[in-house]
Amino acid sequence: MNYNSNKAITILALMIMSSMVFAQNITLPRPSQYAEISQRVGISDVTITYHSPGANDRQIWGGVVPFGAIWRAGANENTTITFSHDAKIEGQPIAAGTYGLFMFVKDKENIRIILSKYAKSWGTNYPAESEAVLMAEVKTNEISMQDWLSYDFINRSGDEVTAVLRWAELEIPFNISFDVDAIVIDNARAELKGPAGFSWRGYMQAANFCLQNDTNHEEAMAWIDQSIAMSSGFSNLQVKAGLLANKGEVEEAKKVMDQALPTANAFQLNQYGYQLLTGGDTKKAIEVFSMNVEKNADHQFIWGFTDSLGEAYLKDGNKKLALKYYREARKLAPENQYAYLDGVIEGIEGK
Repeated sequence: MNYNSNKAITILALMIMSSMVFAQNITLPRPSQYAEISQRVGISDVTITYHSPGANDRQIWGGVVPFGAIWRAGANENTTITFSHDAKIEGQPIAAGTYGLFMFVKDKENIRIILSKYAKSWGTNYPAESEAVLMAEVKTNEISMQDWLSYDFINRSGDEVTAVLRWAELEIPFNISFDVDAIVIDNARAELKGPAGFSWRGYMQAANFCLQNDTNHEEAMAWIDQSIAMSSGFSNLQVKAGLLANKGEVEEAKKVMDQALPTANAFQLNQYGYQLLTGGDTKKAIEVFSMNVEKNADHQFIWGFTDSLGEAYLKDGNKKLALKYYREARKLAPENQYAYLDGVIEGIEGK
């Protein structure tokens, strides 16, 4: 073989080796499959990513997961937990971000949750104490046998949720909470600097959130005044009246609602009437329902508004007028409402 042939073979071999070095590995199944679970709390998200091993008839606690040692809380790469906003775990503050999630398994009943500032490690690269940004002690619960490790979110409420790891005969719960009011309000401030701030509706929504959650009163009043200045209507005037009432300015609130009522549509009047009825102001509710029936006599849902007026009179103890409006509603109602209205009428007549 001549020199040129040897040279060509050498070059070809180098090319093959080079292509092997830089080639992408194909994706193949792994024994412990990747999984991800997320939960929204308020407007905040918490996400756990992990790899799920099977028990496969092995002793897990005190075996595969030894006591007195740090564990990656899953398999393969680092299990991670991500918070879209600042949160608390078991009452301890944690900044928004992604963290490595580990557990120190003291024994079968006691676990220490550990969050590492490093979230891209291999799972067996356990965090040093200086790398831990949070540690919280929790208790386990016994469960029926579960072969595959999994995470779930339970005990959800408006501002908190419990994350739980389940594997073999144990579950490990830890509480996660968010300051939802502060997060929503801070987010509203930011969004009102964008497209949401170009409309009266965005300012009204921000103010109404504060009204419903009895918080941030001064800024809420500024927001609703801005909304009304852009376009005055029943919705934002009703929010302003609510904010005034919460401040104890009841007479001023009534004046604002008197200004709002002529701008209300039929459904808004009906909804407001029920708000008054629920709040115990039956006389004012009757006034609002009567206005709605008179103003919207040609509305396709007039039977329902008439039914509401009958309900208000019944709550006020006036059976005669209650029967009058329930019977009128029966005449106007579609056939699928006959049984309901007949039952109400018979109930009143039988008393």
